[in-house]
Amino acid sequence: MRLTETEKRMLEGQFGEALAKSLQYIVQFGEAFDAEQLEDIRYCHYPAEMAIYEGSIEELQEFAAEQNVVAIPTTSSTLCADMQCPEKTGIPLALAQNQSKACIAHRKLGIQPTYTCTPQLNGAVPAFGTPIASVESSAIIFFNSLLGARANRGGLFTKFSAVTGKYPKMGYMLEENRAGQHQFQVEDFPVNPMENSLWWSALGFVVGSHVGSDVPVVCDLPVAPIERWITLGAAMATSGSVSLFHAVGHTPEAHTLDMAFQGKKPNSTRTIGKKELVSAIEQMTNLSSNEKIDFVCLGCPHYSLEQLRLAAAWLQGKKIDASVRFWICTSRMVRSMAQSSGYIKTIEESGTKVIADTCPVESHMRISTCQEYHLPIPQIQALVTDSFKMARYTKDLIGCKVGLTTTEKVFQSALEGRYLVW
Repeated sequence: MRLTETEKRMLEGQFGEALAKSLQYIVQFGEAFDAEQLEDIRYCHYPAEMAIYEGSIEELQEFAAEQNVVAIPTTSSTLCADMQCPEKTGIPLALAQNQSKACIAHRKLGIQPTYTCTPQLNGAVPAFGTPIASVESSAIIFFNSLLGARANRGGLFTKFSAVTGKYPKMGYMLEENRAGQHQFQVEDFPVNPMENSLWWSALGFVVGSHVGSDVPVVCDLPVAPIERWITLGAAMATSGSVSLFHAVGHTPEAHTLDMAFQGKKPNSTRTIGKKELVSAIEQMTNLSSNEKIDFVCLGCPHYSLEQLRLAAAWLQGKKIDASVRFWICTSRMVRSMAQSSGYIKTIEESGTKVIADTCPVESHMRISTCQEYHLPIPQIQALVTDSFKMARYTKDLIGCKVGLTTTEKVFQSALEGRYLVW
C-alpha cells in the first residue's frame, strides 16, 4: 500500500503509540482487500458499543484510556438502553449501569452522543462524494444512495477510522464499484400516505432478497419524503446486505437509467408489483388476523420529528389497550425537539412510550440477554409493526410472533389490543 509521508510517520509512532496501533489496523484491513492507498475521511458514524455484548464495554474503556480522540466529526449508533430514562424500557438496573460506562468513554473520545440508527436526521449529512466511515446498515445505505457519499460497511474498523481519519480506498470508495447491477421496474405501487411505510419496507425487502450484496437500480418510484427512502434502504439491507442502491430520477447518481448503470447492461431485469409485496408481507407475518398482541412498535429505523408529529396527531385523545406496550423509537435529539413541540406529552398521554437511544432488538429483550439476566423468555409474545427490519430481527433475536401492517393499522392495533391486517 502506498502511504503518504504523514501516514508513514503516524504508523511509526511519531504521533503516539495509540494512533500508530489504530492506523496499523486500518492498513492491514486495506491490504487484505488489495487497497492501493488510504482515503482521508470527513465523517464517521461510530459503533456505540453495547453492554449486551460480552467484553464490549471493557474494550471501549481500554480504547478511551489509551488517550485516543476522534479526528473527525463522529456520531454514535444505538445502545441497549434509553440512557436518559432507563426505567422506561424495564431494563435491569445492572445492565443499564454497565451501559452508562460507554457514555463516559464516548465523551472522553469526543464522540457526539447521538445514539441513533438515523444520524442523518440529527444533522449528519455528508456532501456528495464525501469519503466517510460508518456502521449501521440503514445509515450506510442512506449515505451512499441518497446523498452520494462514499462508504462501505465499516464494522469494528470504524472506531480506528474515527481516531485516524483514514479508511482504505476500496469498495464503494471507488467510482467503478458504484455502478448498478440489477434493474427493477415497480408497478402498481400503493401511494396512500398512511400506508406508504409498509409498502416501501416490503419493496426494499423484496429487492434485497433478490440482489444480496449487489447494487440494485429501481425505476418508476414516486416522489417521497426522506422517511420513505430511509425505510426502503433499511429493508434492502435487512433481507440482503445492500449498501448502495440507485432510484432513477431520485438519487444523485441515477438521473437517468444509463447513468445508474454507468453505461453498462444490467445483469438482470425484474418487475415487482403489489402481488410480490403482499407475498413478502404474508411470509414475514406469523400472527393471525385479530389475534391478541402485547407489544406494538414504530420507529425502525428511528423516527423523525415529522413522524412524531403525525403520531401525536393520531393518538391525541386516545388510549391504547391496557394489555399492550407501545414504543415509538427515536433519537434523543429528535425526542428533545418533539418534547418542546408538545408532541411527547400528547403521545405519552395515550399510554405510548417514546423511547430514545435504543429499540427492542438492541435491548435487554434479546434471548441471549434474558438468559444472562434470568429474565422471562420471550419478553414479547406478539408484536405488530410496519417495519420489515423490526419484524425480521424481533423474530430472530427476541423469539416473538410478528404481524406486519400499515402504519395506520399499527395505531389501531395498539388501541384494540389485537392484530389488524393491513
